[in-house]
Amino acid sequence: MTIAILGLVAGFMLVLVILLLVLLKSNLHFVWKILLVLLAGGFYVLQYESLQQFAGWPADDALPEKFVLIATDVREPNAKSGDAGVMYWWLRESADSLQPPRVYRLPYQADLHEKSQQVMQQQQAGSQFVATTTGRSSASAGLGVSFRKISKAKRHRKK
Repeated sequence: MTIAILGLVAGFMLVLVILLLVLLKSNLHFVWKILLVLLAGGFYVLQYESLQQFAGWPADDALPEKFVLIATDVREPNAKSGDAGVMYWWLRESADSLQPPRVYRLPYQADLHEKSQQVMQQQQAGSQFVATTTGRSSASAGLGVSFRKISKAKRHRKK
């Protein structure tokens, strides 16, 4: 998320500087003015891409170290169309139910899909889970995510 914020700041700062240059240095050659306008257009694209992180679009960022899985949506791979598949996970970085969930886009992995389905089924039956990222050293590690069952009292512990 830090890159997204830096992108926004850089985009807005550049537009401001360009406007100031054009207004204060109106004797710039027209080629420079055109180049500055094109450069500003490029930064608008950067700004748009940065905004995607804040607009509710799925994040491609790394998963947090510890989180609670809220919901999943999975598109399995399709050999006919060449679609590699994708998993969308809504998760909360804390057990605090007041914190809004965030959606993450993950590459499809069959073992992780199965694990997340089991967790979701058990959560619907009343169990509580917390997930942790353990490391991403091998494909069999399922993106390095492990789920641990916890008691409801532990999840809703007051601080």
